Amino acid sequence: LGLTATPERTDGQSILHWFENGISAELRLWEAIDRQILSPFQYFGINDNVDLEAAGVSWRRGFGYDTAELSNVYTGNDARVALVLEQMDHYVDDLGKIKAIGFCVSIEHAQYMARKFNEAGIPSKAVTSSVSSDDRRVILTNFRNGSVKVIFAVDIFNEGVDIPDVNTLLMLRPTESATIFIQQLGRGLRKSDNKNCLTVLDFVGNQ
Repeated sequence: LGLTATPERTDGQSILHWFENGISAELRLWEAIDRQILSPFQYFGINDNVDLEAAGVSWRRGFGYDTAELSNVYTGNDARVALVLEQMDHYVDDLGKIKAIGFCVSIEHAQYMARKFNEAGIPSKAVTSSVSSDDRRVILTNFRNGSVKVIFAVDIFNEGVDIPDVNTLLMLRPTESATIFIQQLGRGLRKSDNKNCLTVLDFVGNQ
């Protein structure tokens, strides 16, 4: 028996040959939302005024944007952080009840975002590969109980994390992959009595 939420792999390889080249049952994300199995969501693509081409960020076919160069553009960009905070205030009904995950490009970017949000009065933590498993568990516990409002993550919450109360997602880097986008979107689609819908703020440089 094989179960997957992402049958389209990021490497383009098929998984069907492991299962006699057939799918026994299929329920796509959009149908699951229509059937009210998953939470509905509202999506906003927001121009963040960052021109990656003008900033000299390299892009290579098959590899995407250069991660280090992306990190240099986003880390330390106080104007972009101010825009993120402004748009959250605009689109989120009650910041006091927010449970948000922000997807970042690097450890430095996540740590920077957490620091700036804390300075703005929004309790936040960075969860990256540099954070120990014990510390991650403590952060997730505090996130669930509301003492931490926002977690900034780097390639660590794309899958395998179950926090139904997540009500806001901040896309703070180019996703570059439909599969990864769906994985990240899925972090907020679990139904919960504490949310009516998920709010997705995608800070894109060029709409």
